[in-house]
Amino acid sequence: MAMQIFQMYIYNMTFGEALDSSVVNKYKTFSGRACRAEWYYFHIFSILLSIIVGSVAGIIAGTSIDPEAIRDLSQEELTDYLVDSGSFNVVIYSTVAISALLFLPSISVTVRRLQDLNITYFWALPYFITYILGFYVILNQGEENAERLNSISSLVFIVYLLVFAKKGDYKKNRFGENPLEKES
Repeated sequence: MAMQIFQMYIYNMTFGEALDSSVVNKYKTFSGRACRAEWYYFHIFSILLSIIVGSVAGIIAGTSIDPEAIRDLSQEELTDYLVDSGSFNVVIYSTVAISALLFLPSISVTVRRLQDLNITYFWALPYFITYILGFYVILNQGEENAERLNSISSLVFIVYLLVFAKKGDYKKNRFGENPLEKES
C-alpha cells in the first residue's frame, strides 16, 4: 500500500504524454488540472515549433534576396533594406500563424495548471492579455510601444514560470483529482 502511494506521487508525465494531453486530448478543456510537466513541456514544444517554423520561413525569405544588392551595405542599411523589402514578412506571418494555432491550447493548459495549484482561473487573465499583446508585438516590431509591451509580456511570463514551479495539490482539490495519478 505504501509503495503504491509512493509511486502515485512520484509518477510524472513524459514529453509525449504532456503534448498528447495539452495539444491533442485537452486542447480546449478548461476543467480539471494540469501538472507542472504538462505546462512546461507544452511551452517548450511551442518554443521549439516557433524556432523551426521561423527558421524555415527565414530560409525561404532569404532565397528571395539579391546577394549583389546587399554586399556593400552596412548593418543598419542591411536591416533597413530587409525591413523595407518585405521579404521577411513570411517569418512574421508564420510566427503569427503558430501563435494563433497554439492560442487555445496555451490558455487551456494555463487555466488547468492554475487549478492544479488550487488557484481560480481568473488568474489566467494576465496571461491571456499578454498572449494577445504578443500578436501586436509581432506585427509591429521595432516600434517603441511594441518593445515596451514585449518587456511587460516577458515579465508576466517569468512570473508564471516561477509560480508554476510549485507542486500542485497531491490530493483532490476543488478542481478535480491529481492529474498525476495513474489510472488503474
